Formats: sequence, C-alpha cells, structure tokens
Amino acid sequence: MARGMDADRAAKLTDEGWTLNKLKLATRDELKAAGLDSRFIASIFKETRPPIPTDTLMSVLFANRYQCCICRNPKRSVIVHHIEEWAESRLHDAENLAVLCLPHHDEAHSKKTLSKNLDAKALRDAKAKWEARVKQFDAESILSAMRLEYSNWNFMNELRIFELARVIGIELKRIFQFDQLVKSGIAERSGLPAVRDNSLFYMYQGSDILARYFYVSEVLSLVIKNLPIINISDYLDKGVLSFALAPGDFIFVQGAHTFSPTTQKKNGKGRGQICRGVRKANNVEVRFTFDRWEATSSSAKSEWLTGTKNQGSLIHVKDLSRDEGRLVVTGTVLGICSNFGDLKRRDYAKGLGRAIQLGRVEEYEDDDDWDKDQ
Repeated sequence: MARGMDADRAAKLTDEGWTLNKLKLATRDELKAAGLDSRFIASIFKETRPPIPTDTLMSVLFANRYQCCICRNPKRSVIVHHIEEWAESRLHDAENLAVLCLPHHDEAHSKKTLSKNLDAKALRDAKAKWEARVKQFDAESILSAMRLEYSNWNFMNELRIFELARVIGIELKRIFQFDQLVKSGIAERSGLPAVRDNSLFYMYQGSDILARYFYVSEVLSLVIKNLPIINISDYLDKGVLSFALAPGDFIFVQGAHTFSPTTQKKNGKGRGQICRGVRKANNVEVRFTFDRWEATSSSAKSEWLTGTKNQGSLIHVKDLSRDEGRLVVTGTVLGICSNFGDLKRRDYAKGLGRAIQLGRVEEYEDDDDWDKDQ
C-alpha cells in the first residue's frame, strides 16, 4: 500500500504468499498473472518513487478509519492517493495523502467537462471533513451507549472531570436543578461536588448519593461531548497505535481489564485505596491507576473493580513506550464503565495488525489466556 497498491490486492497477494522481495524478483509475466497493472510493475522494478513511510501511512489510514474520504463506504477497497502528484511535489506528508476507494481514485486521475472534478481542493476539503467527522464518531458512540438503561459508570475521576469541564468552559450552573443540588449539599456554589467524609467505605456511600452520581455523570457526558475521543477497542495492535496515538489524546478501550490493588488499608475505608488497571491484548497494554474509594457503589468497589472484568475505560494518554516488545499506553483514567453496548466488536490475535493494515475484517481471539472477554 505504501507503493500505491489497493488494500484488497495487497491482502490477496499476501494470502498467496507474495512478499515485496518476491515481487521484485518475479518476471513481468508472473506479475501480470498475479493481477498487477503495468504501472505498479514498473514502479516495483525501478523503485523510482520511495514508498510512503510506514508511520505516515498508518496514521493516515487510521485517521480515515480505512475508508474513502469521498464515499465513506467501508466495503470498498482503498488506496492512498497523493493529492499533489509525488512527481511534482516530492511530498509523502500526511497532509498530501488522501484515502480513496478505487472508483474515486480513478476520478481523481480523470478530468471531466460536464461535472465537478476531484481536484486538489476538492480532495483536501473532503479529507478534512471526513477526518474531523471520524473524531466525533467515538464520542457520540460513548454518549449513545451511556443512554442505555443498563449502562453505568463504576468509577468517575471527579478531580479530572471537573478540571476538564473548566478548561472546556462548561457552565455548571446551567445544569438541570443545579440550585437544588447546592441546597442539598451535593454541589458547591462554584459547581464543584461537595467534599465527602473520608471515613466512608466508598465515596458514593449514603442516602443522598444518587443525586451526586447523576450530577457528576452529567458533567462527564458534557466533557465527552466536547472531546475528540478515539475508541481503540478494535485497534489494539502496536503496529497501528504506535503511529496513531500521541500523548494528550483521549481514548476509550473496552474489554477484559485486570484490576489489582497497589496499597492495602486495614479497614477498607477512606481515600488512598490505590488500584492499577490494565487492558492487555495483542502486544498492547493500556495502564492506569485510580483510587477505588471513588467507586460509585459497593458492588462497583467490591466486584466490578476487582480481578479481571469486562469493562470500558476512558483515558487521557500521558505516555507511550515499549516494554519487552509490547506497546505500553499509560494515562489518567476519567471513568470506568460497565455494559456499554457494542463499542468493542473484535477479539484479538497476533495477526490483527497485518489484517488491519490490509483492510480485512475477520474475527480474532485474545492472545493471552487470562485476557478472554467475559
């Protein structure tokens, strides 16, 4: 694909056992028999144009969710097109690359007299609109899942949620029944949630706590609505995420999480019940720590935030690193949830990265026995 081949053809060649080196060593007749066109054959033999760098290729494909930015049809094979021809621009920059299906790729190389052409301006506009729309999809999916009757947040990081609300500029005093929340001691006049008694078993313990849960979850919903969130649940592969993510991104990941305490408190009460959360699959680890005292219910604290459970976590990425061949994504968790619908649809195996790069959609299993989805 870095040399101008479409995703379906790349997948077919891979299935037939072709490698780049074998293509270069084959005869013209063998390459024609494999279904390659003369332009690609000439490119392979001469390598007149250097391939698109892998990190640039993967970031562009991921930003477009492997779909044509014109028709956005997920069933069509795609090709990465240079908006300004490489022969003229000598640019492999992401800004100069558009993901197109084969029909629209043909249109981009054609000139029309009676209808609008897919010229550089039209391609840049379509690319910008589609990539912006892609960033909205995941936040909308999470908000939609939150409306399900059986969905709930088991943990909400109030400090970071209200910090983001302030940065975004959310007017907390306009939230429904805000004055009543202040009168009942749930919220302060500033909009911040009232401080809770540190001697409680968990922060959301008490008869008046339902109002607090709805208040904080409403603020979290408003924060999510204003964030560009990336749902990586179906893209857990280091060959993809190492190019697609950067510190500062907001991600959502659903699947088997393992929660293990890092501190022990004798009476199990008060702040400081620090716990580590890990979502691990296909050579990717997503790590974060949180205070289990901030659980939203006794069952959340004792059951859903303990051991290995199928959960979803909303995370602000702080660092990406490699550890013994794994990509490690470390961040601050904003919320941990249960029953958020079908925000994860794929299981994982070691071949996932190659399949994603080739645009394939088979189902895979997790590569670690302990990491099976519940």
